[in-house]
Amino acid sequence: MAELDAVIAEIRLLAEAALLRRLNAGSGFADPRVPSQIYLRDEAALARLAGGTLRPQKTHTKAAAELAAQLAKSGARSPRLETLIERLGMDPAGRIVLAIAIAYAIDLDTRELCHALVTRHKPALYLETCADLVSPTQSSVLLQALLPGSPLRRARVLAVDGEGLGATIDLVSAALAWLLGDDRLQMPLSNVATLIAPDADLGVVLPEAAKTELDALTPRLVATSHVAAVIRGPRGSGRQAAAHRIAKTLGRPLMVIPIPALLALESRAKTALFAAALAAARLRDAVPYLADAEPLFDDQGHLAAEHADAIAHHPGALIAGTTRSKDLELLRPVLSVLLPRAELDDRERAWVAALASHGTHVGDEAAELAARYVIGPGAIADVAADAGRYAVAAGISVDVPTLEAAVGRRLTLRLGTFGTVVTRKSRFTELVLPDEVIDTLRDMIAMVRERSQILERWGYQRHLGISRGVSGLYSGEPGTGKTMAASVVASELGLELVRIDLSAVVSKYVGETEKNLGKIFDEAQDAHAMLLFDEADSLFGKRTKLESAQDRFANLEVNYILQRMETFDGVSVLTTNAEASIDPALQRRLNFRIRFPEPEPDERAKLWRQLLPPSSGLHERVDFYALAERFDMTGGYIKNAVVRAAVIAARAGRSMVAEDLWLGAHHEYVEMGKVMPQPSGSL
Repeated sequence: MAELDAVIAEIRLLAEAALLRRLNAGSGFADPRVPSQIYLRDEAALARLAGGTLRPQKTHTKAAAELAAQLAKSGARSPRLETLIERLGMDPAGRIVLAIAIAYAIDLDTRELCHALVTRHKPALYLETCADLVSPTQSSVLLQALLPGSPLRRARVLAVDGEGLGATIDLVSAALAWLLGDDRLQMPLSNVATLIAPDADLGVVLPEAAKTELDALTPRLVATSHVAAVIRGPRGSGRQAAAHRIAKTLGRPLMVIPIPALLALESRAKTALFAAALAAARLRDAVPYLADAEPLFDDQGHLAAEHADAIAHHPGALIAGTTRSKDLELLRPVLSVLLPRAELDDRERAWVAALASHGTHVGDEAAELAARYVIGPGAIADVAADAGRYAVAAGISVDVPTLEAAVGRRLTLRLGTFGTVVTRKSRFTELVLPDEVIDTLRDMIAMVRERSQILERWGYQRHLGISRGVSGLYSGEPGTGKTMAASVVASELGLELVRIDLSAVVSKYVGETEKNLGKIFDEAQDAHAMLLFDEADSLFGKRTKLESAQDRFANLEVNYILQRMETFDGVSVLTTNAEASIDPALQRRLNFRIRFPEPEPDERAKLWRQLLPPSSGLHERVDFYALAERFDMTGGYIKNAVVRAAVIAARAGRSMVAEDLWLGAHHEYVEMGKVMPQPSGSL
């Protein structure tokens, strides 16, 4: 508080001078009959007189002259107060009102003197009191200093309640804390916003192309103060690091304001936190970064009215981050930066730097991580930080499995009702398929694992225009292993497998299906998930005649999903029970077309043996080949038959016997629509 001592002394002298003027005019102090613990009563005034801190009325002329001399000598200033005055561009009237509010807030003596001057019953700092301290003839000037558009009000330094001279003035607690030397953000803003110093190391290595573009942008921000920079890129692309690079070049801290969290808190707290956040940034000369700024805008890209005013009147540069492809309308000139996709070398450098910043050196495995996870430098830094925290808590060192687990924690899916995660992880040893199908599945896995080398290092992407997306069509009768094969591919690649319900995705409303599909691919991209579109013939069937508008819109939807599959940095699989219904032109656009044949007797026998739990104890007592020859079923139906056998045994109150398998197979066979004699065979 030492910095503000001179300010308090100055205001105290002004308050005493105002009291002397009241005494000289024959006016008394505040009504002593009003019950208040903090009013300066007549007794308190007499105590001041006796103590010599307030001159008696008969010597007021001399006292006033002495006070004037003291005021003239009190040239000391608070550096923070002067900094604030300069940043807000305050005039002398605003400066004196702010000084009075500061002294009133932190000095009890000044507060008592101000209460002694007031003729109102409610103890508060009134504009009328400020006028008494300065000069009654300055009332209109002081009123102008507190108008809604004044610097003090815009910057949320003072809160004003009421109108005219009867308005009460309060120094906002966040501003007081800063004036007292506390640079931290105050509650509730500190729950969501963060200040980052210019020299902070975020552990994020941006692509060289992004650095060049950002460095070229900064001089334009310096030349034009009332301007916005919009940084576009997917989640994890390093938008915050890009914003910090701009702020660092400007020599200013960055204030990160995560808009979704802030607006949610604003709604609960029922207070204008967004405007308060911009004011807090201004107070600290920080560049505000509106992270994930989309919720500030409606579907047409217009700012919501309640936030437009705060942005329009923010005097300095600001930065916004978005995943949208279009720029944001921020009521000022906009300079746009599109963060490029991090190439393999960029990702490898990002892994090395992020791990080094946490004291971890993975070595050659950084190249493997870079090739395996196509995520941006921001996401890589977050993963490394998360893995580091987990390792410290667990008392272990950071290794590749720890990093992979951190990737999994970060890559969460938010697909709502559109899809479900296939939790069971299958392995190649569980597949009962012809060798050529297994080989093709391994080729598909290899294409995903080696695509960075094939496309980027070997130049196939540049030379042939091949996208990074890996897609496949799995066709075959129900139960032939299509979903299990997809699970194997996902498991081998360390990806989550998400089964998409196309019936929930497809909408009768124009454009809604594309919107739903866009959300699915965006979320899968961010979550590093593999997509499985089951029964794709419902959307991808042939349409030789476009007889209705609905058919034309359906074709648009097909084209859209194919385009997204090609640009999707992941794996997507379509399954169908009717390959002939899928347009050949569509099939040509997919990387792999794998046919899952119905199993032969030997394969069916293997499926029976494999699907029967070892705990059943029946493996040596069942003729699986006889079952396979008698019942021509795919793996899915065989699984159902095994479960049905368990139900039969449970109903009978005993363990399963071989006969139960034959009965279960018979029931399943009949329900498939096939008729045969009552089962009998070698048990």
